[in-house]
Amino acid sequence: MSALLLMPALLQAALPSTPLNDEFTTSTNETVPASWWWKLDIGATGTWNIVGDLAQVNWGYDGGQSKILTGSGTINIGSETEAGSLYIMGSNPPSADNWVSIVSFNGTVNVGKMGSFTFGGSYISRWGKVSHIDTLNINGGIVSVMADSGNTSYFCVKNLDIRDGGLMESALSLQSYSGGVWNLYTDGVKSSLLRVGNGNTTLNLYGQDVLRNLPRISFDENTGSVLRMNVSADNSFSTFEFNSKGVIELAIAEGASLKIEKLTTKNGVKSISNAEIVFYDYNADAFLLEDSTLTAEDDKLYVPSVDSYIKLTAYDESGNLLVGDWVYDWSDELGVGKLVLNAVPEPEAAAVLLGVLALAFVVRRRKK
Repeated sequence: MSALLLMPALLQAALPSTPLNDEFTTSTNETVPASWWWKLDIGATGTWNIVGDLAQVNWGYDGGQSKILTGSGTINIGSETEAGSLYIMGSNPPSADNWVSIVSFNGTVNVGKMGSFTFGGSYISRWGKVSHIDTLNINGGIVSVMADSGNTSYFCVKNLDIRDGGLMESALSLQSYSGGVWNLYTDGVKSSLLRVGNGNTTLNLYGQDVLRNLPRISFDENTGSVLRMNVSADNSFSTFEFNSKGVIELAIAEGASLKIEKLTTKNGVKSISNAEIVFYDYNADAFLLEDSTLTAEDDKLYVPSVDSYIKLTAYDESGNLLVGDWVYDWSDELGVGKLVLNAVPEPEAAAVLLGVLALAFVVRRRKK
C-alpha cells in the first residue's frame, strides 16, 4: 500500500486535518514525508498545539510546493514547562521560481520557553520573501531559519515579540511588513540584515543593546517606507541604508540613546530624494553618529559618500514643530557626532515674545 493511501489514517491519528477550525494537540513524534504533499490551513478559530515531552513534527515538502501552511489561526509550540518542536524542511528546490511563499500564514505562532521552530532544508533562492508569518511570539523559545549557503531569499515577519531570553536566528535576511510592530526586549534577533518593506513598521526597543546581533537595517524599496523606532534604553547598530521616500521616525526616551556607525543608501545609490529623519521629543544628545564626514546644511543632513541629502525635522515634547538651523557637531575626543538644532521661535511665538517685552518696557517706564 502506498504512502498516499496510508496518509489519511496517520494524519487522523496524530496530525490535524485541513481545514482546522477547532483545537488539536500533537503530543508525539510525527513525520510528514515530502512525498505526501501535505498542506494545512488553520482557520481563525483553529489552534494547533505541539506540546508534550515527545511532541515533535517533522514536516517535509518537495520541489515547487507552495503555501503548505496557511490560515489565520494559532500554533502553540512548547510551553513554559513542556517541550514541543516543529521542523519544516525542504528538498529538491525547483529550477524556476513561481514567486509564491512556502509558508503564507496570517495567524499567530507562539513559541514557549521549552519550544522550538525550525524552517530549513533546501528551497528556492530568490530576491524576495520565501515565507511569511503574520505574528511570531518567542517567549523564551528558539526559532531557527536555516538555508543553503548563498541563498538570497527573505523570511518575512509582520509582528514579532521576543522576550524572556527568546532567540530568532536567521541565515536569511529578515523582512518587515506594512503595519507590523516588532517588540524587542532582549538581543535575541540574529540576522545580517533587516529589510524594511513598504508602508509603516514600528520597532520598539525595550531593552539595552537589543540590536547587537542585527547590524544592518535597510529601506528595501523606494516607493515610500516609514520606520518608527521607539527607543527605551541605550542601543546601537552598525549601518542604516536609506532609500528615496524613506522616513525614520525617532522617539528616544529620556536618558536613552541611539547610536549608528554609518549612514548610507541601499546598494550605494547616489542622490536619493525625499529621505527624512523625524525626531519626536527632540534631544540633541540622544541620537549619535560615528561618521566624521557628515555635514548639516539648513534643514538637511548631507552624506557625502553617497552624495545625498536627508531632510531633518524635529518636534518638542508637546508636539510643536521646532524651526531653526541644524549643525552637525562632531567630537574628535568622543568619536561621535550629534545633530544640534539651533531653534528660533515661530513667527507667532516671536510676536508674543515681542509683545511681552514691549509691555515690560512700558511698565518699567511708568515706574520711573
